[in-house]
Amino acid sequence: MANTTFNGPVRSEKGFEVATKNTTTGAYTTRYSSAMPDMTGLTLTDLATGANITLINNSMNVTNYTGAAAAAAALPAATQGSVCVYVQAKDTTGGVNTLTFNAAGTDVWATGSVIESRAADEVTFDISTAGETQLVFTPVSAATNLLTTGGKIAFICYETGTWTIATEFSGAAAAVKGAFAFAA
Repeated sequence: MANTTFNGPVRSEKGFEVATKNTTTGAYTTRYSSAMPDMTGLTLTDLATGANITLINNSMNVTNYTGAAAAAAALPAATQGSVCVYVQAKDTTGGVNTLTFNAAGTDVWATGSVIESRAADEVTFDISTAGETQLVFTPVSAATNLLTTGGKIAFICYETGTWTIATEFSGAAAAVKGAFAFAA
């Protein structure tokens, strides 16, 4: 197909895919083109931190988790077109207790989802495998965590039952702590 120019919005109900062709085998590799979603039209929900947090669908869920106590954030059901954004309200300097995001029911992360982590004072990544339903953040008790004030994790559903993830974390050179990992 040749290059195409559009005049007006380009819409897709199931995300956008980028395909590359292997020049030797002719096989195609397809990847979702996933980025932070436009926040236009999302509601703003200010959630207090507790042992159990219920995230609201199609909302920016602002939460003041600090690491002082463990917290579990329950996602809404992954229905096609859903967007659920977790927004970190405070610095995670209060302790080493985990923040666990739990997919609802039989929902899963898209296999091969990638999340940045900084478990060993350097950038690394964790990649989800089939059937994983949790995302766990383990902070350190310091002002150098990757997930800090204003950090965002967007859970986006292109296909019912499956969440894709996009993130916007601190780019500060000192933010070298805190580990993310997918889990079943």
